[in-house]
Amino acid sequence: MHGASMDWSLVLLRIALVFYSLGFVMSFVPILARRKVGRLTPWLAGLGWVAHTGALIALGVGLKRCPLGTLPEVLSALAWSTVAVYLAAFWRWRQEVLHVLVLPLVLVVLFVSGLLPPEVIPLTASLRPSLLRVHLTVIIFGVAALFITFTASVAYILLDRALKSKSPGRSSLKLPSLESCDNVGQVSLLWAFPLMTLGIITGAVVSASSNRAFWAWEPRETLAVLAWAILAIVVVARLGWGWRGRKVALLTIVAFGFILLRMLGVY
Repeated sequence: MHGASMDWSLVLLRIALVFYSLGFVMSFVPILARRKVGRLTPWLAGLGWVAHTGALIALGVGLKRCPLGTLPEVLSALAWSTVAVYLAAFWRWRQEVLHVLVLPLVLVVLFVSGLLPPEVIPLTASLRPSLLRVHLTVIIFGVAALFITFTASVAYILLDRALKSKSPGRSSLKLPSLESCDNVGQVSLLWAFPLMTLGIITGAVVSASSNRAFWAWEPRETLAVLAWAILAIVVVARLGWGWRGRKVALLTIVAFGFILLRMLGVY
């Protein structure tokens, strides 16, 4: 049973990769060939997400534990949750630019996860596994929401630059408005920031349980705090000072870069 579940997990993950890759390729068809088959992208991504869900379930059954015990497993779960958030964002706002920006990031995360050594996250006898699972879960979904914030910010910067140069280019890809990019970035950020805050708090508790210190000020922990601080400034600036547009987009991109470095070097 153990071996069969692991085999199914690998097969389903490969199927998910195929669908994600096809969806990414299809997202460029309207640009290159002026055809409407690019509309298949969210459906292909959705099929990939279903296969990915099956892969995670099969992995958990095979391992007889929550499949969040190694860095590759955490990155795979991050990719899965990012696709879920991306699909929800697309069906809500219908922004085709999400296809081109989110799916390649998901593919990169999955391919990187396949290259990393499967070292188990170290646990001590005093560490409650349930708390660690809560920490990983909120961080994964927080970063997934931040993927959408990052995508909207990049889209805003590129579109703003194109409009200012008066050369937006010709393609059949339906480009969003600056206001739409800004709204998507704000809504997704307001989901991501509380989850990231909770993740940092639970991470500090986990650290205290194992190291008898809430914070060791290692480079990876410093990156997380720095990213959180930048996101806090963006949230305050948006809600309190009325900031919009390019400034908050640039700050969000910087924060996401720190988060990505933290995730790739996390355990």
